[in-house]
Amino acid sequence: MSTENLKKRIEMKIALATNGENLKAKIALHFGRANNFLVYDTETKSFEICSNPEVTGGAKLPPDFLHHQEVAVVIAFSLGPMAFEKFKKFGIKTYKAIEGTISENIKLLEEAKLSPLNKEDIF
Repeated sequence: MSTENLKKRIEMKIALATNGENLKAKIALHFGRANNFLVYDTETKSFEICSNPEVTGGAKLPPDFLHHQEVAVVIAFSLGPMAFEKFKKFGIKTYKAIEGTISENIKLLEEAKLSPLNKEDIF
């Protein structure tokens, strides 16, 4: 997403998989098996911790759940092919996480310094 496009979409929700419960937590290495999703609202600068429905035995898969939460962007180290395709279908952008905290990754996204996930990140 270019800086210009990011500025146009500055009011959005960003989802990151984590086993933690705050912005200082690390991003989970495996998106679908993380305990939680931190959903950050760029308009209000607030976040919500949502249990991963796949881990808690819920009926919704993470892409469906996050789409229902009106998420516009997902930041992850990698995704499975089904999750990647569902996010694409829903128009949810996917970006490659860096080692660091959730807040560091959000800042890099806002500065347009994260790369989109590519084929090497889907498995």
